[in-house]
Amino acid sequence: MTVRTALAEGTGALERSMPGSPFLDAVLLLGLAMNTDKARLLSSMPDDVDPGAFAAYRRFIERRASGESVAYILGFKEFYGRRYAVDPRVLVPRPDTELLVEVALSLLPPHGSIAGAPTGGNGTPRLRCHDACTGSGCVGISIAAERPDVEVSLSDISPDALELARANARSILGRELSASIGDLLAGAAGVFDLIVANPPYVTAALAGEIGMAGGREPAGALDGGIHGLDLYPALTAQAWEKLRNGGALAVEIGEEQGPRVAAMFEAAGFEGVTIRVDLSGSDRVVAGGKHAER
Repeated sequence: MTVRTALAEGTGALERSMPGSPFLDAVLLLGLAMNTDKARLLSSMPDDVDPGAFAAYRRFIERRASGESVAYILGFKEFYGRRYAVDPRVLVPRPDTELLVEVALSLLPPHGSIAGAPTGGNGTPRLRCHDACTGSGCVGISIAAERPDVEVSLSDISPDALELARANARSILGRELSASIGDLLAGAAGVFDLIVANPPYVTAALAGEIGMAGGREPAGALDGGIHGLDLYPALTAQAWEKLRNGGALAVEIGEEQGPRVAAMFEAAGFEGVTIRVDLSGSDRVVAGGKHAER
């Protein structure tokens, strides 16, 4: 069995069950089985595949054909230029979520401080950012990596997810981030200059369909209630209380949820509320600022 033949077999199996990117999935899974990267694999099409590696590859293809995410099979997912460990304790990071990171970074002053921020150990004022519903930690860790001058903390209602987020912080940043268990902002201590969150926003019906498809992603990280909006009223209200004057909140949303979530921001007191769309033109991020006490 050559690499070319193995890829053809795997691609054919996935075309019948998981249309989308069957060839790329097959390449990634064969590379995992052969312990090689994509470029090297594609340059060795005539080479034989070791029987043990081929057997492992077939098992990977079967898992993918059953609906399991490629990222779970590989054990990692690339996000904002870095590799995050992922497993069924957390959602697989989506490329669309990188927009939340970009918006968050744009809301931070350039390597400075908002007046009144606490000082670090050397007396330098420190900006503080909290990432709620952190999951794998990809949003908060990306902010911490891009802005090492910002003190970033994480929280999640799931202890299992938080365990993985802390491991990702150690692996990617080489240090711990403060992490706490809590629903929405219940675990966030102190006040912040920026709060980010990617809460569950999928409708209950769609979350059920995703679960039936066998993807193994945690239902609690997907299901946002009947309309997918259950958590935003509490999140915006809690964020208002946790933000310093001049601070900002940015959240990920589902497509077509922008106007309703923006209205919740305004009801909580936020000003300058904006809706950002992703590359497909779908609503993806809502952000707003706390400019004065109510």
